Amino acid sequence: MTGGLGETETQQRAFVHSALLYRSQQECLDAVVRFVLDGLAGDEAVLVAVPGDKLAVLRDAFQALPGSGGGLPQGLRLADIADVGRNPSRFMAVEGSFAGEHPDRRVRIVSQLAWPGRTADEFVACIEHEALVNGALEGHQATGLCLYDAGRLDEPVLAGARATHPVLWNCGELQPSAEYAPEDALKRCNQPLAVKPGAATYTVRESSDLRPARSFAVDYAGRVGLSQDGIEDLQLVATELASNSLMYTDGACRLAFWRDEGYLVCEARDTGRLDDRLVGRLDPGPDGPASRGLFLVNAISDLVRTHTTPTGTTIQAYLRFDPSPGPNG
Repeated sequence: MTGGLGETETQQRAFVHSALLYRSQQECLDAVVRFVLDGLAGDEAVLVAVPGDKLAVLRDAFQALPGSGGGLPQGLRLADIADVGRNPSRFMAVEGSFAGEHPDRRVRIVSQLAWPGRTADEFVACIEHEALVNGALEGHQATGLCLYDAGRLDEPVLAGARATHPVLWNCGELQPSAEYAPEDALKRCNQPLAVKPGAATYTVRESSDLRPARSFAVDYAGRVGLSQDGIEDLQLVATELASNSLMYTDGACRLAFWRDEGYLVCEARDTGRLDDRLVGRLDPGPDGPASRGLFLVNAISDLVRTHTTPTGTTIQAYLRFDPSPGPNG
């Protein structure tokens, strides 16, 4: 990866979205260190967001650099992707905010959003994010390096990486992806979300139904043993999903709640169509209150799945199930 991403490439394009499908941990480490150092040498701010185990290795590598004094290079920020990108729909806001912090500088962002061990639903959300970020950050002075473990990830995930990144690293050189087709990837991600048999449901038809809907959510969460913090998050998610439906559709919103292994799911179904695929993924700021509800849902949830058609939209928000402490807890 000599010369970083290539000065010619970065000068010609504002947002460069690249992927590295690596075959060994050493290949990944070497590529990331070179990519970061090239950016810092060009006075670029750099964010590295990867899983905790890889983060520790990279931290040690940077702290061991000659002249580092045991600290991180100035201009480099490290983050655990399991925290800032647990919900893939949340990570775009992280990238946008980092770029916004440096309006007069180019930035580099290294991420491993699709780490081995994620669920099939999470991988779908990761691919969706990678497809959408091409348009979301278009015009930003940013260079992205997205990491994919080619030895441990299934082929559909790797195919998704090739379809959503316009350029790929190959033997240290940046090359166009022959499989780049982000719109096709988005269509594959827009999967129908089946109705859950036995779910607890409540229908919101008007704004006066929001308060009893919150009470219904709290009662359900209490019955299944959700912690107090989880109950508060569920109240907010249910309220924002239902309020969003009332704001943008003429019909009712059907809320549904159920347990799914280690998560509590809050689902909203309505008759509207979600035309703006970026809504809720970027911080709308004080001037964008209409999209703040879905932004908060993404910020709170551990996973958000969406399916939309001309006749209806379904949004499922997954909250990690943290049981309330027992009487002696």
